[in-house]
Amino acid sequence: MARSKRALVIVDVQPTFCEEGSLPVSGGDTVAREIADFLSQDQGYDCVITTQDWHIDPGPHFSENPDYKDSWPDHGVAGTSEADLHPELANIHEKINYSVKKGMFQAAYSGFEGFDDHKRSLKQILDSESITHVDVVGLAFDHCVKATAIDSAQNNFNTRVFVNLSAAVSPELNMEVSNEMRSHGVEVIH
Repeated sequence: MARSKRALVIVDVQPTFCEEGSLPVSGGDTVAREIADFLSQDQGYDCVITTQDWHIDPGPHFSENPDYKDSWPDHGVAGTSEADLHPELANIHEKINYSVKKGMFQAAYSGFEGFDDHKRSLKQILDSESITHVDVVGLAFDHCVKATAIDSAQNNFNTRVFVNLSAAVSPELNMEVSNEMRSHGVEVIH
């Protein structure tokens, strides 16, 4: 029997979502540092993939009067330092095998909506590496981490989310968000 192959998907750990960014998530910088520390030891992953919001012209996703559900202030603008990977991840770039960018011309919450520089989707990358198990961490727990994890499970990957390596926009909703993910077959690890 073939052994399980594991991937870590690090979702949107970018300055734009950290404390000094244009759409800050409280604890974003801490999550970036803790993910870098986590990866500084060998965790046995067969591949590590990052996702980034990389907005060129995402249409109504950007709004001067955002509703913070479907529309947001400008963030993750392609080519800006805010859209780059967080400096903590840049320090461990040799551990990262693939980088997926999403949301160029429309809203994109799930990493499965993005592509790498070779136009491969996250699913194509995972399949090419024969991945069976996906762990998801990053920003924000209640938005893009949730969407990526649910899509991962729906694509038949055994999927876990590490809450301690994620931060939420609305932490008071973490239990509700966790239950939503569980209802889609995602294991939520506290």
